[in-house]
Parts: sequence; structure tokens; C-alpha cells
Amino acid sequence: MSRFKAGAVHAVQRCADVINAASRGDGALTEALHASGEDVTDLTTEQARHLRDSATALRAIAAAGSLTEACELLNTVLAGCRAPRLTAHEGTTPWHLHIDSDDAEWGEWFLASSAMALAITITETQQPPLGICQGTDCDNVFATHSPGRTRRYCSPTCSTRARVAAHRSRVTRAPSINASGQYI
Repeated sequence: MSRFKAGAVHAVQRCADVINAASRGDGALTEALHASGEDVTDLTTEQARHLRDSATALRAIAAAGSLTEACELLNTVLAGCRAPRLTAHEGTTPWHLHIDSDDAEWGEWFLASSAMALAITITETQQPPLGICQGTDCDNVFATHSPGRTRRYCSPTCSTRARVAAHRSRVTRAPSINASGQYI
């Protein structure tokens, strides 16, 4: 896997993690960024608000009902980003593409880097890059890139809960037979 593609996969996962953290408070945002390798120790109230606003825009892409809708929403986000440019951060990193400003605050950086990663993933897979869990009482966003069929759940836990609930529903609806052999 190329560094470019691997970076996009990592950024899409970070995108999902930060979107999910956005509703849990400023500390959760810091933890999600730190867990993905970002050097953040504390967010100001304003930075956290900008991150939540960006997460809201990206959640809409995850909620899209089709690839076309996801692309239209993503194009709107990309239109608000800076013009693409190459940077090596004064020789401290390999050359790579940026669509945010040099002094971008966390919200701008998160929105731009996530949008670019989502666009790369879409062009690679021709599938929506994010989904929203279909589990009961769960609205977590998850990265959809996986081998095989399209994912519907954010975790094995939600998948198992749905499978057990469907089984119990079928068992409850199944006809019963009384002692005389009659259906009741």
C-alpha cells in the first residue's frame, strides 16, 4: 500500500473517531486526536467548538444515502478549503499535499485533512468512505473500508446485538404447538 493511500486510510479512521468524540466533550476530542498520533495536549474552548463544527459537516457525509450524495456533500466541503499545495514543512517531513493554511487551527486542519482523505478513499474504492451504525441506539460513525461486503455496524458488539435481536424476534413470532399438536 502506498504511503499516500495508507495515510488516507488512517485519516478516514481519525475522522470517524473525532466525529464520534465531538458529542462527548472537549476532553474526548483531545483524546481522539492524541490517539491518532496528533500532538495536542489541550484544546481551547474556541478550538473545540471549531472541531465540533467540522465534525458536524463531516457527519453529514457519513449520513449520505448514496455515493452521489456523499460526493456532493464532500465537494461542498472541499470548495471551502484552500487551494492544494505541496509542503515538506521546511524539510521536516516528506513532500505531501495540503489544502489548509500554514497556520490552520485544529478545526480547519481537521476538516481539510479529513475531506482530502475522504476524497482519496472515494476515488480508490468508489464507495462511501464513512457510514453511521445501524445498531439500535447507536449513531457512531465508522470507516467503511473493509474487504468483503459493506459494513452496517460500527463494531462487532453492535452487529451481535442486532443479530441477537433479530433472532429473538423470529423466535417470538414463531407459532407454538400445544400438547394436542395444534398451532396456537
